[in-house]
Order: sequence, then C-alpha cells, then structure tokens
Amino acid sequence: MNLPKNLESKLKKLISFLEGKKVIVAFSGGMDSSLLAYVSKKHAKETLLITERSILYPEEEVEIAKQFALKFGINQIIVENNPLEDREFKSNPLNRCYICKKRLYDEILKIKKEKNFDIIIDGSNLDDLNDYRPGLNALRELNISTPYINFNISKQDIKEICNYYDLDVQSKPSMACYSSRIPYNQEITEEKLSLISKSENFLKKKFDLKQLRVRYHDQDLARIEFLKEDLPKILTPNNIELIKKKLKEFGFCYITIDLEGFRTGSMNFFFKKN
Repeated sequence: MNLPKNLESKLKKLISFLEGKKVIVAFSGGMDSSLLAYVSKKHAKETLLITERSILYPEEEVEIAKQFALKFGINQIIVENNPLEDREFKSNPLNRCYICKKRLYDEILKIKKEKNFDIIIDGSNLDDLNDYRPGLNALRELNISTPYINFNISKQDIKEICNYYDLDVQSKPSMACYSSRIPYNQEITEEKLSLISKSENFLKKKFDLKQLRVRYHDQDLARIEFLKEDLPKILTPNNIELIKKKLKEFGFCYITIDLEGFRTGSMNFFFKKN
C-alpha cells in the first residue's frame, strides 16, 4: 500500500522531526499516540512511553498500553495520577481539561529532566482544533510538542498511516476520560466516576458494544449515547427493562437514551454552533 503524495509528505516531516532526538511519548494506547510511539521507535534516537493510571480511565486502557509497549519493545513508565486531589479540578470548571493536563505534564516534565530527554510529544491532532479543548493551552504553555497539529495531520490521516504500517490500532474506539461525562460546574466525585464506569462496562459487555457514553446529569440521571447503528439491537422491550433495572441497581434514579446517539464532546454543546 502506498500513501497519497500529500500524506507521504506529512509523514516525512514527522519522521524528520523525530530523527536524532530522545523522545518521550505521552502514551494512552489509543490510535493517535500508538502511531506516534511506533514512528518514534523506528526513527528517533530513543523513545520512552509514559502512560497515566488514573481514576478517570478504565484500568484495561493501561493494560492495552502495556501490551503495545511490549509488542514493539519500547520502554514504558506508568505514572499514578489522581486529579481528584485537586479541589479546583473536582469543582469541574470550564477549564477542567487544562487543570488535568497541566498536572499530568508537570509530572512528565520532571521525568524528561531526570532522564535527559529532548522532547515530549502529545497525540493531539488537527481535528481537535475544531472542538473545545482547553487542555491544548496547557500543552502550549509547557512547550509540549504536538507534531500532528504542526504538520496538519488529521484523524483520517492517522488512520491511513496506521494502515500503511499495518498497525492494528485503527479500530480502537476513542476513550475520553470519565469526567467528560459530567456537565461542567457539577462536582466530580469518586462515586459518580464509579457509577459511570460500572454502567459503561455493563452495557459494553452485555450488548457487545465498542463505543458508547453514559453521561451523568443532576438528580442521578443517566443519558446514554449509543452509536445509531447499535440502537435497533438495543431498543427492544426486554433490553430496555434490563438496562433500566441494572443502572438503577448501580445507583442511577433516572435512565434516558439520547435519540441523537453517540457524538464526541456532546457536553461542549454551548461552545458549538447548532
């Protein structure tokens, strides 16, 4: 498989940027950071993956990241992070993502200094500029490199390059942190995060789903976003009764299914034009 010329040019720029450097990749195990990790391993002087373990993400995400690092023989460090220790983060302000990113990258910067690496790279891509992403401000302030953005590489470009390298990560669904399921200015608590986590895990396993969101609203209300193509198999009387019963057992009082279906960043609706 050959890449289109414009995409080949972008990849060459990425490779040239990494060559000769000691590179730290902020590595979640998702498609974006996996491609960065792979290309860095092939072309950089040295590569280190740093993966966050946090209450905001499923533990299985850490295990997936570990397996990738082992498969390609890339050194990896797991850092423990509990943003709920930060009162400002817990209050869930509009710049919640900024607070969280800054906390994490401050820790990664310490490792960079201790181990004498040249750069830290993050997998934010061109499409992220179209959403409300205050975390990008933290990256700019801390001088974290975002090569996908710098070289105009989009999500679709990343998928195509992954296919080119035959990386089996293209089908992995995006995984935003659990705090993104809670509307801004509603307090983030361990109980709410646990409720969201248990509900999503149940729904994924029970109905063999790759992607969904359980949004937590006031009065213990769950707003479930399924992919539209999954709705026909889910919306049967028996399934609806089962979902209602199970989520109420977990702790929700009201359970709703969003007719618009799954969409990234639906909590950011007031930052977007209708």
